[in-house]
Amino acid sequence: MMSYIYFNSPPSPYYLESGFSDYEIGESHPNRHSLNLFDLIIVRNGSLHLGEEKESWLLHEGQTLILLPDRYHYSVEPVTTDTFFYWIHFQTVNDWVESEQLHYKFQTEKHQDCFNPAPYTMQIPKSMQLLYPQQAYRLVEQMNDANKQIEPKAYWQKQHAFEELLLMMDMKQTNRQTSSIVRLAEQVEHYIRNHYRQQITNQALSLIFNYHYNYITKAMKQVYGYTPSEYVLKVRLDQAKMLLLNTHLSISDIAENVGFDNAPYFSNCFAKHVGEAPSSYRKKYYE
Repeated sequence: MMSYIYFNSPPSPYYLESGFSDYEIGESHPNRHSLNLFDLIIVRNGSLHLGEEKESWLLHEGQTLILLPDRYHYSVEPVTTDTFFYWIHFQTVNDWVESEQLHYKFQTEKHQDCFNPAPYTMQIPKSMQLLYPQQAYRLVEQMNDANKQIEPKAYWQKQHAFEELLLMMDMKQTNRQTSSIVRLAEQVEHYIRNHYRQQITNQALSLIFNYHYNYITKAMKQVYGYTPSEYVLKVRLDQAKMLLLNTHLSISDIAENVGFDNAPYFSNCFAKHVGEAPSSYRKKYYE
């Protein structure tokens, strides 16, 4: 049965630190006892087999696990494929509990009034498949990037991104009907993936989805982290990489195939965003 971690709020759980780990085949997550903080694991690539006390979870891409502060955590087995995952350490000053109840209520004797309102209770699954993993990855990257900046601005950036992530994971929020902005972003993303070879203009997207382009841009940035034009370019370059490595098509044919008007412009875009020319990229992996 699924278990949940319930956090009384406010204040919300607070961010401590974050980072990432990149394991090669045969490496293992460290074993720890009573870490005294919450450890949120988010797998981006590969798989990770972790245990806590007598339970274990095999996590794949886009899946999460919250390891609790007062438990024994261990690696069930070494990774069997190259694995990349994010980790976030956090803590809370309020009551928390792990429960298999779908709707747990904290027992409190405190009188609730306008000065002491009833707290909000977050309901975070112990382990879950993220509905929007790309958005979650973007938020963790924001936390990691903020670690390189000067406090106190960095503190608020990290805490804000962390609270956005908790909002994504809170079942009281995700169980509600998907918001219109998320539905719109999904529709635009699906359209781009199916029409990236064609010319996709701001005006065309506005006509197709009957929204102002600024609103479409806001939706895409919020859910996927890209504007529509940035996402079109990303899809085209991803497809170009695949064709470079898996076909013998010429550079000009690949440029045309993925929606670029001409080969020189394609080569310039590829070099700018990938870091090397298409021919060098192909040669590196064929050697």
